[in-house]
Amino acid sequence: MDTFGEWLRQQRNNRRLTRDEFSKRVGCSIALLRKIEDGERHPSVQIAGLIANCLEIAPENRSIFVRVARGELSLDRLTTLEKPNVYKESARVNLPIYPTPLIGRRHEIEELIQFLREPQCHLLTLFGLGGVGKTRLAVETASLVQDDFADGIFFISLASVSTARFILPVIADAIGFSFQSNSNADPKAQLLKYLKEKQMLLLIDNLEHLLYGPGIELLADIISNSPLVKLLAASRETIGLQDEWCYEVQGLPIPEGQYIQGNEQDTSVELFLQRARRAYIGFSPTVENYPAIIRICNLVGGLPLAIELAAAWVHTLSCEEIASEIEHGLDFLKVSMRDLPTRHHSMRAVFNQSWILLTADEPSVMERLSIFQGGFVREAAEEVAGAQLSTLSSLVTKSFIRRNSQGRFDLHELIHQYASEQLDQHPQDQIATEALHGKYYLNYFRNAYDRLQSPEQREVLVNLIGEMDNFRAAWRWAIAHVEFSLIEETLRTFTILYDLLGWYQEGIDTLDHAAAILEKPHNHLLLDRSNQVTLAHILTCSSYIKFRYGLVNEAQRMLERSVEILIPLNEPRVLVEALAYLGLVMIWMGNFSKALELFAEGVEVAKAIDDRWFSLLCLTHQANISVMMSNSEEGYRRLQSAVENWRLIGDLHYIAYALNLLGLSASVLGRHAEARTAMEECVKLNISVGDYWGLGFGYQGLGRVAQAQGQHQEAVEMYSKGLETFSQLGSRRDVARALVDMGRSHFALGNDTEAQQVWLKAIQIASETQGAHVALEALVGIARLQAKRGHLEYAYAMLLIVINNPSSVQETQNRAAQLKTELEVQLTEKQITDAYAWAQTKNLEAIIDDFLIQSRES
Repeated sequence: MDTFGEWLRQQRNNRRLTRDEFSKRVGCSIALLRKIEDGERHPSVQIAGLIANCLEIAPENRSIFVRVARGELSLDRLTTLEKPNVYKESARVNLPIYPTPLIGRRHEIEELIQFLREPQCHLLTLFGLGGVGKTRLAVETASLVQDDFADGIFFISLASVSTARFILPVIADAIGFSFQSNSNADPKAQLLKYLKEKQMLLLIDNLEHLLYGPGIELLADIISNSPLVKLLAASRETIGLQDEWCYEVQGLPIPEGQYIQGNEQDTSVELFLQRARRAYIGFSPTVENYPAIIRICNLVGGLPLAIELAAAWVHTLSCEEIASEIEHGLDFLKVSMRDLPTRHHSMRAVFNQSWILLTADEPSVMERLSIFQGGFVREAAEEVAGAQLSTLSSLVTKSFIRRNSQGRFDLHELIHQYASEQLDQHPQDQIATEALHGKYYLNYFRNAYDRLQSPEQREVLVNLIGEMDNFRAAWRWAIAHVEFSLIEETLRTFTILYDLLGWYQEGIDTLDHAAAILEKPHNHLLLDRSNQVTLAHILTCSSYIKFRYGLVNEAQRMLERSVEILIPLNEPRVLVEALAYLGLVMIWMGNFSKALELFAEGVEVAKAIDDRWFSLLCLTHQANISVMMSNSEEGYRRLQSAVENWRLIGDLHYIAYALNLLGLSASVLGRHAEARTAMEECVKLNISVGDYWGLGFGYQGLGRVAQAQGQHQEAVEMYSKGLETFSQLGSRRDVARALVDMGRSHFALGNDTEAQQVWLKAIQIASETQGAHVALEALVGIARLQAKRGHLEYAYAMLLIVINNPSSVQETQNRAAQLKTELEVQLTEKQITDAYAWAQTKNLEAIIDDFLIQSRES
């Protein structure tokens, strides 16, 4: 290797990346990379740092790497770095990656890094006009101080957050913190406790619309309670906290005096040239064009967004014409709001002039497009905004809207706001557009239900996730305009989506809010049969999500109420859901006879209305109860049939679910190879679909298989994966179940202390979530531990309680009976008699209370 460029090229080839892919990953343009490779100039420290991050140069080697890149050290210092690491994403950094290099911010970055490293600086706010590049500058700065924050750097966008009280869950989600629903501390206290000892940088973006609502004080609380956590904020105005360091972000530098070739570097002119060449490949400015380009940059105050809008016209107008058009519309003195910065006036002038230059129906289309949240697809633009393909193409060319590689369109946030203001001036058009938007997306989600249960499930999920901001807006519109029938039609899709993605808390909040409106005292809406059906359906769906979340008692009450509403209304379509979900609750609570009764009724209702999906769901759970109660060959065959029928339907989520049940059944019957095959397919399907709960269930199943084969270390590893997944979802029921299973492998490995701890924790959670059969299984483990410690009579008495409890599943009964037989040969007749007498004076609740007391004391 003779040049640094050759070394870079080798790294790119080792990773089998195209030049374009490599360029995007390291954050610099193809043109800049070519210059580096050709040895024309050395990359800046900033670009070298980005390349070092991309190539995963170890932190201790980065200073060497940067000095070689700058030409200060010879290339032979890179020999220890030539062997590339396998690329892997860092869980500690979630910064956005931009496809083009940052221009003209070297001085600002150096200053911001220096401020962030000041011990007294805990909140650094980048403030300035929208479109000035605050977010990009903050991200670039954060990317260069990763080694300063051992616990990570996290990007937190608040653009779609409607009120300040939602800042708390958004921050928690961004940093990967899960609230513990069983904790006595409120969510805010939990988050502050978690952050207390962290060395972390939180990059908080788009919070200006939240500054005057309750909840913004959370930032002050984080600062005061977490000395090693720093906040880097990007806002259009300062936050107004005592510890705030304010840094105003201004426009890009503008070359002064006569243009000299090369002095465009790191200025607004370089940005104009870059964007112009992207807008029109044939753009090739001459020396005579540069005065006009500099004039354009001066007219817009060096604001990046305004420069990009101006550069988009090079395919239609000359640079002189662009400057003339902007100049004619730039009148700062006519603006009466003197407290606004001049750059804001300039930005509005650019928007106004660009708006005037729109042709035909483009202005009205832009106004209606502003109704979309988080982007849109072509079909939605045509249906809601009347935007034909030719109009969309023209607006993309003029940089009013953008089209990404997936075919979705969106508006830059500032353009979105400007267009919204224009729409506000036409109230009737606004009302009509909101209605079109709301109905379109509610119907879109309703129509997705059948496809969600088909082999298209993966694709549909991706599309639905991409439209969630639009769906939320449509839901709010429906609530405000009393369109509850449209909401009701989306509920099945809503439940599947929020369950698959583990969005339990948001799902509960959204559904409960809708139910509360319907249930207001003297609400005339309840006189309408349709709205009563909607209420029952909302209760049903909310209860299912609450059941997943471990709120079992509340789920049971809501489901029973839903059934009570639906039966006199003769609404089997929704009734079958309530029956099936209530059956699931009964399984968890150990009331298997009631569960079988509910599932049998559900099958009859589903068959009567030809609902194949819910009929199969009820049959699957009937088969599972058969396995739980008898470990029979018949139950195993019924689960085999269920798997095949789910395959015929094509619902990947429930194919995986049935495979898990089948694998557990096969493992109990000693068919370990079959069990492992089923579990591995289950995990693979859940990963492909993105079903986090199912994935945790699959890991737990693999743990059960490994445990049955005596591979207890592997079992503990699998259970740990399942526990991590369930804990992140907040699914406490499943945490309890995984803990019970893990305890058995810890005990087998001789880890008695760990086994006792996880069993006691499982008993506590099972008691709180009414999981009697899980608590009974944990008691068998505790009994075995007591027996090992020589407390034979006590262990024997506990086993009697387990065996005689109707909530014990067959597998628990078998384990208890086996241990009971082992103990009988070691006990005297009197000890056995005394144990029976003691057991008759105790019930399960009393035993659990005793253990919970022991757990707290220990």
